[in-house]
Amino acid sequence: MESPNIDDIVAKMPIQGLSYGVRTAYGDTFRLAVANGTAKPLLLPWCLLGPFIVPALWLAVPHKCRMWFYHTRWLAMAFIVWSNAYHLRYASSTNMACAYAAGLAATWGTVLSLNLLIWTRPQFDAARVLRIKKGSGFIKATSGEVDDTPGQDSADAEVTGHDGKGESEKTNGNGNGNGNELRTRKKLSKSLKSQAKQQEEEFEYIWEPYPEGGFLERLAWSTDLILSFRCAGWNWSVASLPRPKIPSQISYGDKVDMDSIPTVSRSGYKRYLTQAEFVRDRLIKIVVLYFVLDFLSVYMVKDPYFILGPDHKNYVLPPHLQGIPPWLLLAYREIFCLAGVYAAIEAVFAVSDLAQYWMANRFYPSRAVLYQFASTFGSFGQVLDRGLAGWWGSMWHQTFRMQFAAPVTYLFREGYLKRGTRLASLLAILISFLQSGILHASGSLTSVPKTKPWRAPVFFFLQATGIVLQQCVAWLFRAYLPRPPRVVSRTVNLFFALTWLYFTAPLFIDDLSSTGLWLVEPVPVSLFRFLGFGHEGDRWWRWDWDHLPKLYIGETWWQTGIAL
Repeated sequence: MESPNIDDIVAKMPIQGLSYGVRTAYGDTFRLAVANGTAKPLLLPWCLLGPFIVPALWLAVPHKCRMWFYHTRWLAMAFIVWSNAYHLRYASSTNMACAYAAGLAATWGTVLSLNLLIWTRPQFDAARVLRIKKGSGFIKATSGEVDDTPGQDSADAEVTGHDGKGESEKTNGNGNGNGNELRTRKKLSKSLKSQAKQQEEEFEYIWEPYPEGGFLERLAWSTDLILSFRCAGWNWSVASLPRPKIPSQISYGDKVDMDSIPTVSRSGYKRYLTQAEFVRDRLIKIVVLYFVLDFLSVYMVKDPYFILGPDHKNYVLPPHLQGIPPWLLLAYREIFCLAGVYAAIEAVFAVSDLAQYWMANRFYPSRAVLYQFASTFGSFGQVLDRGLAGWWGSMWHQTFRMQFAAPVTYLFREGYLKRGTRLASLLAILISFLQSGILHASGSLTSVPKTKPWRAPVFFFLQATGIVLQQCVAWLFRAYLPRPPRVVSRTVNLFFALTWLYFTAPLFIDDLSSTGLWLVEPVPVSLFRFLGFGHEGDRWWRWDWDHLPKLYIGETWWQTGIAL
């Protein structure tokens, strides 16, 4: 796409209207590219074909006893790569967030499919946790024998020690029952009914490997696996999350050891024990983050850097930034970018978790298992204890961790690489950060403005370099010096991590700013603009036509869909 002449827009337009003018220019540029045939809108459902539909359909066909079909994974993978490459080359949007997401989705679809079709064998090895009602409908009596009478009678029998009729018959028979005793019995009966109701609603948790049922059952299983971020609720769940003990061999119906799931994992990820606690946490996050994103959207566009990126510098800083030293201005921009990324990720996953828990569990019974909705980010204490490795390997969201580690895990499993060696650790770090760099570069590539997609890969390569450097220095200190006090080691870890991020983050924030990502209005109604904190003339309703999905009719049926 031909980039608009942003320098002319900057020269002609004051800061008050700069964000609107630049966003309009980007939108017009994309629409012109679509008219010329050099770009395509990001269309549903076709943008899901490579990342989701084809791998789900392929996994829904049994191949455990059909090895000839198992070899067709290479054909499926070739089609997936072609489809994702096509979208990476042409797809974009007038919505800058969707434009960036077009590249992420395309490359993520390739990485995910490589994991499911090449690096692992889900039909042989994967199993999910199901929460099901106890089908037998019985509970154990106090004698240790099985009582096959369900419901209230069973509960009464446990409490009274007999069939629950004797005492009532005695009272009714003589007609002289004591009033207090009757009230006590009514309370007891009410309590027993409540207990029986709770028992009727009791669930058990079992492992479900690849099902042997019909096509729709198998399709539900495969789509559940594909849509499961961090593989939570599966035996492939990343180790940083709270999870049960994973058996080495799993058969259908094997009980899940729910008692082995920690409330907080070693990496600081927290699970919720009750539905009320989980829902309250997510609703509070959604409300708080709504205002955080609103605040950021108002104040970030008051800095031309977040509108134009680093490649257009013929602008004048606003008065509140003119007297700030360069090193502090950089820290200011890094903090704003970090806050924006953090808030967006937290908000998206908060909404996603509630949607999955309330709606998706109708189609995916495994989504009713509450422990899989652990917190999005881990503990900052991991940064204090491990430095830069703790930031990226534990504290930061682990959404892509399993897929990024899949190639090295495959090498371990096939015997090409030995676990625990320095070479294995180095390759694991480099391969993971290489894929992360390519993933984020793809978002830059599909953005409407002209960007420098090499920035993100260099940034993530430097993170791998920093981790290896810190680990080597720590190893040397441990080998030749006495162990320092914990407060000293934690201070050094924090200083190194923050210093390294401070000097390397400009690559990443330059890339994000150059894509126009901060021009997106994240919330439809802006309270801060309504209260007058925006530019003069800003309206409280923020979403225009470019922010909303719309029907797009192309020349053919496969070029027609919902444009994002």
